[in-house]
Amino acid sequence: MTAGRNRCEGHEPCLRGSRVSRRRAGAVWYAGGALSSALLYQTFATYAAFYYIDHLQVPAAAIGTGMAAFGIWNAANDLLIGYWSDRTRTRWGRRRPFMFAGTLPLCLVFACLWSPPGALTTTRLFAWFLVSAFLFDFFYTMVVLNWAALFPEVARDLNERAPLAAVRHCFRIAGTVAAVAATPLLYASIGWAGMGLLFAAVSAVFLFLSAWGAAERPEFSQGEPLAPGPALRHTLFNRAFLTFMAANLAVNFTFVAMSTTFPFYAKYALGLTEGQTSALLALLFMVAFSLVYPWGRWAVRRGTRPVALAAVSAFGLALVPFGLARGFLDGLGAAVAAGATLAGVIVLFDLLLAEVVDDDAIRTGLRREGMYYGVNGVLIRLGVSLQAIVMGGVLSLTGYDPALGVGSQPLATLVGLRLMLSGLPVVALAVAALALTAYPLRGTREHVVSTVEK
Repeated sequence: MTAGRNRCEGHEPCLRGSRVSRRRAGAVWYAGGALSSALLYQTFATYAAFYYIDHLQVPAAAIGTGMAAFGIWNAANDLLIGYWSDRTRTRWGRRRPFMFAGTLPLCLVFACLWSPPGALTTTRLFAWFLVSAFLFDFFYTMVVLNWAALFPEVARDLNERAPLAAVRHCFRIAGTVAAVAATPLLYASIGWAGMGLLFAAVSAVFLFLSAWGAAERPEFSQGEPLAPGPALRHTLFNRAFLTFMAANLAVNFTFVAMSTTFPFYAKYALGLTEGQTSALLALLFMVAFSLVYPWGRWAVRRGTRPVALAAVSAFGLALVPFGLARGFLDGLGAAVAAGATLAGVIVLFDLLLAEVVDDDAIRTGLRREGMYYGVNGVLIRLGVSLQAIVMGGVLSLTGYDPALGVGSQPLATLVGLRLMLSGLPVVALAVAALALTAYPLRGTREHVVSTVEK
């Protein structure tokens, strides 16, 4: 009996270790969804306007107006889906059913965005773009908002979240590199439609695997959900979330401005070939890839707020060289500096939002990741709309003409492109840094608890 009991007891650590190993493996599968998230959205954000304006020659002002309308529509869409998923109760959890149901339509609509029927008039091309963009973002929100809302559930504290955030962003950077660096080579070789179909297929595989690997915790679904009014009020009047929102709106304006402007900037301001554009973007994101883990470890040691403030400030300074660059070699130096600091920004803002959700759970006794990630999605869409209005205005007012070749655009257009990639993002990041100085949480659960008790 004793020997048998000892053998069983000896196996208990092994069983616990096996469970931990399975949970960690599932977390890695979950993190892989970041590749699809980045691949789909960064391709859309970086090249949709370029494709429809520069290649299909739909007027820039029309695309800018369409993007603004699409952003406003999807602000409501994010709130609706976030609130809906918080109230969902199924045997498969709250978030995963949305991921499984939305993945295939999302990828099909993405493929259609890059393959409009031939011989369409300009008006009908614009209508195709608008309908495709609306549907794409609806299904993207349905899948990716719920995927993102699982992060505080899959990783339970800062010690788990920092390394998982690093893994997520390694996948995210891989998807971003494919989206922004490989796209010029792909559309040159297999066409825009072929590129869209390839990216859709890859994204579907990673999203299904991510939904399969994510582990939802039953205790997160306990409690009666708040009604819509109180749910929104508790969210919008949370001081930590208000300061996070201000900073994140400025940061996402910067991301979208850089993504959308870069193809125009590389082609006309720097005079780069498609291969050089791909190399420059690949370098930027490979540098970021190599530094996501060190930024995460620094956050664990020093706390999220001071490290986020350092990352945002450094990123703003690193964008200045893009405004001064005059060729490929200048662009390489700017890409290295931007990549090193971009890594910190993308890791730290994940950790900040997870902290805000924990703070709210202590205040309300409910886990409401869906509402917070939904409102955060509204901010991202507002950043898209704001940037679209600004970019459409800059291209129209400076005399941009897609019929003109490289070296023939007006000087005002080149100055406007540099401003969109360097000047305006630097101002936005200064606003983000100012907002972070008022962020009240300090990066540990113990601090959150003490803050609430006070």
